[in-house]
Amino acid sequence: MPILITLLIVAFTSHAATPVPVVRTRAEQAVAEANLFALDSATRLERGLALLEQFPNDVAAGKEVQVAIAKLLPDAPEFFRQRYERLNNAASFYLYARATNFQLPEEQVAAWVEREPHNSFLWLCYMATEWHKEQPDYELVRARIEQSILEDPSRPEGYNFLGMFYDEQGDLARAREAYESSLIADSQDETTRTRLLDIYLIQRDAEAYFALINGIVPDHPIDVELATVGKPAEKVKPSDLRGHVSLLIYWSMGSEICINNSLAEINKAIGENKIKWPVYAINVGGNAANAPEVISETDRNGTRWRINFVQSEEALDLDLNAAKRPCIYVIGADGFVHALVYGAGHETDLLETTIWLSEHVQAGM
Repeated sequence: MPILITLLIVAFTSHAATPVPVVRTRAEQAVAEANLFALDSATRLERGLALLEQFPNDVAAGKEVQVAIAKLLPDAPEFFRQRYERLNNAASFYLYARATNFQLPEEQVAAWVEREPHNSFLWLCYMATEWHKEQPDYELVRARIEQSILEDPSRPEGYNFLGMFYDEQGDLARAREAYESSLIADSQDETTRTRLLDIYLIQRDAEAYFALINGIVPDHPIDVELATVGKPAEKVKPSDLRGHVSLLIYWSMGSEICINNSLAEINKAIGENKIKWPVYAINVGGNAANAPEVISETDRNGTRWRINFVQSEEALDLDLNAAKRPCIYVIGADGFVHALVYGAGHETDLLETTIWLSEHVQAGM
């Protein structure tokens, strides 16, 4: 068992039920293997509908199919309403409630919970019905989430909702505990890992952060040449990323926030010697846009750029999975990526967090 997961099981067991790794059903495995989002719209819809018919009683699998095909249906709420009336089972009811954004009458949901009191998903449905009210009873919301967890301690959904609940309440310590429990149940959930990394950074918990990031960044050094924007003959070689810490920023060329805020602040920090390491900026989405037209000689403050703007390379983009969002990678003296911080979620402390991470990488964390 991975060291981090073992530590989490030992340290975070204050829930009424101890989290255990989820065992995916045959239906969930079939939906995962179908890889619906990789299919064209017509094929995705056809395959998704077939999976719903093949596994009519599996809530988790049905939910994944619903996510994939809902926008392809002419009227998703009506489709799932008719399906529920035809099947009249808990799974079809849950998908119907979800299609309505959990706006069904509470009595209808309560009736299903009474009918199947040990169904963890129905308890989450019951929870969502309350949480979506204009003035929800938050104690009731929390109690229903915890009941869902009690009914099935292996499902990550309950812990995730508990984390979201405490996040909304501003209780970061309990949110962290809930998300860590979710990660025990499902160690592959990217959303949970991302939020946990954010919390670890906010709490400045280096040990927890570097333990979790270890399985997310590539397990090999960066080995790609990058051409300089406007000067394609000038290359940033892998050897340039050795012997010292470097920062690799994926930024959005079309984003006013990126060019006039985040990058400008980083440029200022370089001038003030707060950032003491080489900084390379790559446009998210590749080289289709004309970068020289966007990047003038100076930043918004009139200061010459000290950031090295380099062109994207598909091999590196795929390796870092960077196209998903603006982010900063911290590369160690060995050429390995040791840390990253996402721009989303760190709008107010991106600079301070990046410096903190870089100093820890430099110190050998």
